[in-house]
Amino acid sequence: MHIIQSGDTLYSIAFDYGVSPASLQTANGIDDPQLLQIGQELIIPQEQDEPDTLAGPLLPTPTPAPLEVQGVGFYETPVGSLWCLGEIVNTNDISLTNIQVRVVLFNATGEAVVETDGFVAVELLAPGERSPFGILFTNPPAEWASSQISVVRGEGAGELASLFTTIAVAETNGQMTDGLFRTTGTIQNTGPALAAESAQVIITTYDTQGLVTGYRQGQVTLDGPLVPGASTPFEMVFTVHGGPPADFRIIALGRTAQ
Repeated sequence: MHIIQSGDTLYSIAFDYGVSPASLQTANGIDDPQLLQIGQELIIPQEQDEPDTLAGPLLPTPTPAPLEVQGVGFYETPVGSLWCLGEIVNTNDISLTNIQVRVVLFNATGEAVVETDGFVAVELLAPGERSPFGILFTNPPAEWASSQISVVRGEGAGELASLFTTIAVAETNGQMTDGLFRTTGTIQNTGPALAAESAQVIITTYDTQGLVTGYRQGQVTLDGPLVPGASTPFEMVFTVHGGPPADFRIIALGRTAQ
């Protein structure tokens, strides 16, 4: 059981316990995830019979754009599932989208025993930027001994890039509070002309070795379109693995009405 606290979302609770948001919603008969109440009790499903299969409807591209995988760490959850967390760095000179990662687990003899796919957190990854990813194995094999992480999809964004405006992040602060990592800051539309109809913040935490220990993505509440030069604060609270992070990084995306 989990008792909902301030800052909890269906996604964050699923992430913390290592279960899928869909199974959490089904197990508790939740019609609208936006209507969770503080103090509400949720049943955490076991998902032991859920297979680890390829996630996502897209097939791998024949030749994905070259991307760099960094900061990979594995973390067991309270219900016996396994998170693989890491980040992808865009080493190209163009923005990319539909970036899909595959994680394969091998046993001690080098035989692949399970694999699954997942997408990175950001919809559009600019040149030189990085995005976290999380791959959940709901029923990981006990005998796994090694892993392989590869990029199986990554496409040039093309006209999709024109739907986004530049968002800068400033005045950031992150600290542990009651076992949760609380991050605050301000985003500003630094684009030259277009207002942002919506804005998303992605926060990644790291340990002393640079391994990704957690991440959270979420929409920033806007009172109206964020016009060029305008700014607004944000706050995000989430669980990280391995204790207080040694460092954290924040990126933001602003989507226009075009």
